[in-house]
Amino acid sequence: MQDERFAIGDHWLTQRPGSGTWYATWYETETRQTRRRSLGTEDFRQAQLKLAEYVTKYAEIRHAKIDEITLAKVLVRYWHQHACNLPSKDTARFALLLWTEFWGDTTIAGLTVPRQKKFIEWLKARGYRNSNVSRLLSVGRAAVNFAWKNQEIVSAPFIRDIQDRSDAQERRRLDPDEMRRLLIAAQAWPHVYVFCIIMLNTLARPDAVFDLRPDQVGLTDRVIDLNPKGRPQTKKRRPIVPITNTLLPFMQAQAVPRFVMWRGKPIKTVKKTFKLIVKEAGLSEDIVPYSLRHTMAVELRRRGVPAWEVEGFLGHRRPGVTETYAHFAPDYLGHGSAAIDAYFADLSIELPVPSTICVPTACHPSNRETLPTLTFLNQIKDVTGAGEGIRTLDPNLGKVVLYP
Repeated sequence: MQDERFAIGDHWLTQRPGSGTWYATWYETETRQTRRRSLGTEDFRQAQLKLAEYVTKYAEIRHAKIDEITLAKVLVRYWHQHACNLPSKDTARFALLLWTEFWGDTTIAGLTVPRQKKFIEWLKARGYRNSNVSRLLSVGRAAVNFAWKNQEIVSAPFIRDIQDRSDAQERRRLDPDEMRRLLIAAQAWPHVYVFCIIMLNTLARPDAVFDLRPDQVGLTDRVIDLNPKGRPQTKKRRPIVPITNTLLPFMQAQAVPRFVMWRGKPIKTVKKTFKLIVKEAGLSEDIVPYSLRHTMAVELRRRGVPAWEVEGFLGHRRPGVTETYAHFAPDYLGHGSAAIDAYFADLSIELPVPSTICVPTACHPSNRETLPTLTFLNQIKDVTGAGEGIRTLDPNLGKVVLYP
């Protein structure tokens, strides 16, 4: 057995009798037990590096002084203990890399306002808008506050924000023709198609749609609780919304684990397939899943739905005590529900319900050039996707036309 006294802080390396594997070892004062975690290597040098990595990510830190702990360590711990599990993890990871690149081995105490101004200037020099900078700053602020709330550091310094976000890029929304083409193309991928239908009818955020289970659906009261039981509400509140007439046929399946499934398993994203569908529909690449939520929010306001109802759908308005049972009212968010149904009626396309909401096998069509048959203004039309666009019989023109 090699020297097992290599230590980093309160953690050291050990080996079990008869085993060459190295373990991270520490004494847990609360349980008065010695704890071990395998590092998965028998090489001593590699074990030293893995121990250092483990201590950085997971070792207990309590009430550290901000001039004794580096910002980089706080950022790494925030990523592995929290941010890597967020729906916005890709954005968080990118932001944390930028923070690490600029600040290097600076301690938390080094987060002075003058240095933060330099950081903001550095980000803007790289072409980031005020709105982007604000988002990047919020990730670093969240990391520092996470360490403070978990009592890892004794205090959290003030981190600036950008108040002027007037240069923010306007969110993309789809016009009716673009929406028709998107939904027609999406029908070739049932899991993405169902995702789109749910999102358009509930205005939910993507992660709420991926989490949606049958036990959240009240068919009797015609409502959906977008927040699963046991999940605490966050700042991005998941509200209770009505089931529109358009959505109702898609909510009938009660024997599936999730309404959006891929190969029999729950998923957390459809970004890649959605991007492919957008391309095959001949649409702009700046259309993303979140564009569906934005499109419907704008559409509801355009159709005269009261602002408080739109806020209710979006989860921007927190209900008071008197509204606890509001969703039992027959007219709950009624204007918004009617507007959504009217929107789909105006689209004038058939929305077939997949034979099974849960797709156990790959649902990519064998021939992607053939799109599903649909009803257009109650008439059966032959629709095929050619390389240059989508051909369909336009009842207004009385002839086959090509939609690019």
